[in-house]
Amino acid sequence: MNVVASIHTTSFKQSNLMAFFDDPKNFGAQEVKSGRSWTLDELRIKSNVDLQKLWFVLLKERNMLFTMEHNCREDCRLFPSPERIDKVQDSMRRIEEIVHERNDAFWQLEIGEKAPNPRAVKTLDPDDPLATVREAIEAVTQVKDGATLKFQYLMKEKELRMQNRKVKLHEREAAMLLKRFPNLDKEALQAKYPDVNIQKLKFNKKTRGSHEFNTV
Repeated sequence: MNVVASIHTTSFKQSNLMAFFDDPKNFGAQEVKSGRSWTLDELRIKSNVDLQKLWFVLLKERNMLFTMEHNCREDCRLFPSPERIDKVQDSMRRIEEIVHERNDAFWQLEIGEKAPNPRAVKTLDPDDPLATVREAIEAVTQVKDGATLKFQYLMKEKELRMQNRKVKLHEREAAMLLKRFPNLDKEALQAKYPDVNIQKLKFNKKTRGSHEFNTV
């Protein structure tokens, strides 16, 4: 493990329940050395796969720190180096920020809209006995799966095609009017077809008739 990857974690490799506890050499220590949190610039150069792996490493580290903090509280002892929790949470928050940046770029490219805002930590109303149920229902209704995103993309694409066909139809109608009536009021025609550039269209050869009024 390189130096950068080792600065966010203090746990050691275990394949059993001890993975939820700190390194035994840190038991009873007054201070546990740890590095800094991950920066946005460091995370931006990582692939999505690496970000996902790092997220689960940090999640495991956070669970371990919460477990040790709880044990220290139960034993009426001070939790050594509590800033480790803040560093892990800062790194996880920044990963979420990077993921939202990439998700927003995908939405802008494929759908033409901004991505939904990332999830926000909400405080449940203590006076509402159904607060937990309402929160779960709201979370489910805000989830957009792949099929929904594809449907939205196809709808946007269909609307764009229909809009383009409408503009072309208006251009043909305006060109026909200009061809038959060269002295037609251009401002009135522009008001009738606001999505057509009448000034540009009147120089199109399709609007030129054979009479003397249609000379440029």
